[in-house]
Amino acid sequence: MNPKYPHLLSPGRIGSVELRNRTVMAAMGMSQSDNGFVNKAVLNHYSARAEGGVGAVIVEVTCVDTPLGLNTNGMLVIDDDKYIPGMAELAGVIHKGGAKAFLQISHTGRGARRKIIGAQPVGPSAVAMPYSFMMGLANETPRALTVDEIHAIEEKYAQAALRAKKAGFDGVEIHSVGYYLGQQFLSSTANIRTDEYGGSRKNRIRFHLNIVRRIRELCGKDFAIIVKLSVVEQGPDGGISIPDGIYYSKVLQKAGVDAIEVLAGKWSGEPGKREKPESAYPDCMAVPLCQVVKAGILLTTGKKTKIPLIGGGRAQDPAKAEKAIAGGKCEFIFIGHGLLVQPDLVKLIDEGREDEIRPCIGCGHCINQQLQHGGRAICSGNAVLARGDNDYTITPAGTKKRVAVIGAGVAGIEAARIAAIRGHEVDLYESSNIIGGQLNPAAKPPYKDHFRLLAPYLKRQIELTAVRLHTGKAMTKEDVLALGADAVVCATGSKPVSLRIDGSQRAVFAKDVLAGAETGKNTVVIGGGSTGCETAELLGMQGKNVTIVEVTDTLAGNTGKTAQTILLGHLKGCGVRALTGCRAKTITENSVICEDEKGGEITLKADTVVMAIGEKPDASLYEALKDEIPEIYNIGDSNGGGNLPAAVYEGYTAGCKI
Repeated sequence: MNPKYPHLLSPGRIGSVELRNRTVMAAMGMSQSDNGFVNKAVLNHYSARAEGGVGAVIVEVTCVDTPLGLNTNGMLVIDDDKYIPGMAELAGVIHKGGAKAFLQISHTGRGARRKIIGAQPVGPSAVAMPYSFMMGLANETPRALTVDEIHAIEEKYAQAALRAKKAGFDGVEIHSVGYYLGQQFLSSTANIRTDEYGGSRKNRIRFHLNIVRRIRELCGKDFAIIVKLSVVEQGPDGGISIPDGIYYSKVLQKAGVDAIEVLAGKWSGEPGKREKPESAYPDCMAVPLCQVVKAGILLTTGKKTKIPLIGGGRAQDPAKAEKAIAGGKCEFIFIGHGLLVQPDLVKLIDEGREDEIRPCIGCGHCINQQLQHGGRAICSGNAVLARGDNDYTITPAGTKKRVAVIGAGVAGIEAARIAAIRGHEVDLYESSNIIGGQLNPAAKPPYKDHFRLLAPYLKRQIELTAVRLHTGKAMTKEDVLALGADAVVCATGSKPVSLRIDGSQRAVFAKDVLAGAETGKNTVVIGGGSTGCETAELLGMQGKNVTIVEVTDTLAGNTGKTAQTILLGHLKGCGVRALTGCRAKTITENSVICEDEKGGEITLKADTVVMAIGEKPDASLYEALKDEIPEIYNIGDSNGGGNLPAAVYEGYTAGCKI
């Protein structure tokens, strides 16, 4: 055990279940089941995290009531005995990896979408879900559940728990956070009932207490029950106050719940400039809420909290997690996205290899891919996540080869890293003096704190895998042929595109502005995609007068809904003006002349014009070499990849093929 983290790595108990350490994998929807059934991808996903050293695995949100309780087509299901065999196999691989297994059980309630469930959603009351950062939309008004229907759903939760026990799980977690039914019953804005299930804290918690009591009747005292609880719901009209959250925690403890995973719920119609995206979330951000719960219970009962609290939120940093537990702020640490990008994170901590942990950069692709686009969750740092059957095995190469990788951006480094791990002799060539490629401008805008953690990781991976790095020279066709490599990987990136309009030579590119190029007081940004909007955000925060000119009717449309919503709030808060449906026609010495959708002319004052209309692949080296070298690959932006997940995936795939 790493002596630097004696509390984090010490055993702990949740009810009668003993965990090998104080880390808990948080439940995160992956949407990779086959019609609700466990498949090979699900097994491999959780097996890798269990073998990676985590103390307990909480399997992703699992539906207790189809179809009304579904939130994606790929959601796991546990509302029938036919799912038990697959769940038994899942609990088995988790236990084989040394972790304890918990199943998160849930109903989506008003968070469901008609296109998924084929019917009107249901909820405690006929109150539509407000704007959700994660869902990116306001759902239709649900049908209010009858009392008999509520009783039936309570029983479905309990029967789901019994099935989990029969399958070999050590316990269940009742999901009461976000847009799920559990939180909806607890919220005074979602639940406006006047019967025994609403109108007071005591009545709003009745749904949970009935479920807990029935699970105990069916599963006994040795089967652990965790509640994932929003102890506060932040929104325009409130919903769950801190006193509410303390009361709910206290009552759940008294009812025999074995642990509470403490979080906050959040709704907002229009975030302002102070709202932060996930890429700037503070470490262990939910831990202070655990302190609030403990202080509240002590104040209202005169006694300390008896059951363990599970805190976390960007808890990849073991030093901060250790401090939280050592200080008594919480008893366990939940880790979410950190375990998606680095399955063996806890093992690396235990072995003193913290510098090998790939950071979660908070890009949000995992959430956006499944909730916005209806697919499996993917990761911009883990090429294996939700791809195929998620086989994490990297097979040694049958024949050792000399490999040349041209371009040390994210794609190139991943290809070089994987090829070297497989036993090849790898040289990595970069034309500039720094590695990272497009990662460097991507990390420059405000609130990209965690993006800036990736370059040091990539540098360390180059060192650990003994890849030979050569910088400061652009490789020509002749240079590459002279290397005599057995395989070549071209990862030469992309180049910014400029509009073919009069005066375009006067414009500067967005990536140059992000790198520090000077701009005037009045700046016009041509292009309202993510790069243009983030550049405008940076300039707006510098106090400059900024106008975005975007030809479509959408700003930052290539950004995930969560990040897009927050970014647009920042632009508004900084006073950035946006002209959508508008086309730049001419750039003069001190203005940009535009044309609106109706053909009207608009003249914008401009000391500086920033071009942000996109990039085109630079595949010139690949085209020159493809007929000269038998084994050659073109990956990343030079292959039209266009984003981090694609870059990492193509790099990983190339590294595995060589």
